[in-house]
This record gives sequence, structure tokens and C-alpha cells, in this order.
Amino acid sequence: MSVRLQDRAIGGLFPKDKAAWLGYCGFAATWAFFVPLNAWAKLTHQDELWILGSEAIDGGFVETATVFFYGCAITCAVILFRRASSIYGHEAAPSWRVFMMLGILGFIGMIGEEISWGQHWLGYATPESLDKINLQHESNVHNLVSPRLYDAIYQVIGFALIFSPPAATYLAEPWANLTIVRFLRDCFSWPATYAMLISAGILLQHEAFEELSEMVLALAIFQALWSLSLHAKKPQSPTLL
Repeated sequence: MSVRLQDRAIGGLFPKDKAAWLGYCGFAATWAFFVPLNAWAKLTHQDELWILGSEAIDGGFVETATVFFYGCAITCAVILFRRASSIYGHEAAPSWRVFMMLGILGFIGMIGEEISWGQHWLGYATPESLDKINLQHESNVHNLVSPRLYDAIYQVIGFALIFSPPAATYLAEPWANLTIVRFLRDCFSWPATYAMLISAGILLQHEAFEELSEMVLALAIFQALWSLSLHAKKPQSPTLL
């Protein structure tokens, strides 16, 4: 029988662990506060609202929180890398370690892009060659491409967040033993985690919520990895006789 954390998974709508409550609080704050605020800011042309940030003003609360959540996700990924054998079994440990390593590299990349690789904090000037071709005139990669292409990429990611967990649960029996499928099944079985994934997926569909969707995505990833780390058994130290 595959290890799917069934005995340790979050049960019901009122779990006891802190990661689940983070997910529920994040879900409530997203839809009760941040989304209405974001909509109001767009409708009233308050594009430089410091809470949300924008292409014209970086370093607002949302962008700072995005960096923080990705930093937390890196910490969880390191823990899960070290506990690889205790999550989905010894056979899945190598693939899980690769998955976590790629995740860590991706999270570092996202943090770097959010802070333009230190430009926002260190205040150095954008190199002239990059300034001419960067849409935001900053030291990052993601503003080298057309916003329309960026929107399409975000939409694909959003649909994947919404539909991949249930597809892994109900339609992926031939691939049930794949580590990523097991992880997606667990995400779907945790209400708080899947609620955050759906929230990120929905917000990624429209550029009006671009900055907010990035924060919600970072929180969803951190919450999912934290939930998994809380339910993974700590490796036991050898007993000295």
C-alpha cells in the first residue's frame, strides 16, 4: 500500500495543526480583504497603492509577503528533502529529493525576480543594455517578454493548480505510484491546501490581480509544503547499545 499520509492527513474542516489554520486564514484574508481591495484599487485607478504594489511601485506589502512565503517554502523544502524516505517511502525518496531540489531552485529564482536580484534593496542601477529591453527597466528576466505571453503562462499555471489535484485523485490510477501524483492527492485531501491552490489558480487568470496572485501562490506552496512536513515522520537516530 502506498504511503499517502492517510493516517496522518488533515481530517475534517477543523484540523488541529497550524499549517491548516494558516491556509484557512490565508483563504479568508484573500477573499474578504485583498481581492476587494485589489478590485477597488483598479476601479479607482489607485495603481500605486502601497499594499498591493504594481509595475510602477515595488516593495509593497504583497510583494514583500511573496518573498517571505517563498523563503518559508525553501525552509520546508529543505526539511522535506532531508526526510525524503519518511514521506512516500524509500523507493520514492530519490525522485522526491529531485523534486524538492528543483523546487528550491525555483523558489530562489522567484525571490530573485521579485526583488530584481537585489536591486530594490541595494539600489544599484540597471545595466544600460538590460534597461533598453526590459519592460520595467529593472534587473530581472520576467519583464523581457510580452505581457500577453506572461498572461497566457499565468493562465496555464492557474488551470493546472485548479485541476491537477482532483485529476490526480480520480483519473490518475495508472500513475498512482508516481511521487508527484501522491503529493497532488494529498493536497486535494487537505481542504485548506486545496482552497489556497484554487484561490491562486483563479487569481492567476487576470492580470488585474497579478501581484496579488503571486503572493497567494507563494502562500499556497508554503502551506502545502508545511502541511506535508508536519505529517512526515522525523527520521529516527540510531540507538546506541
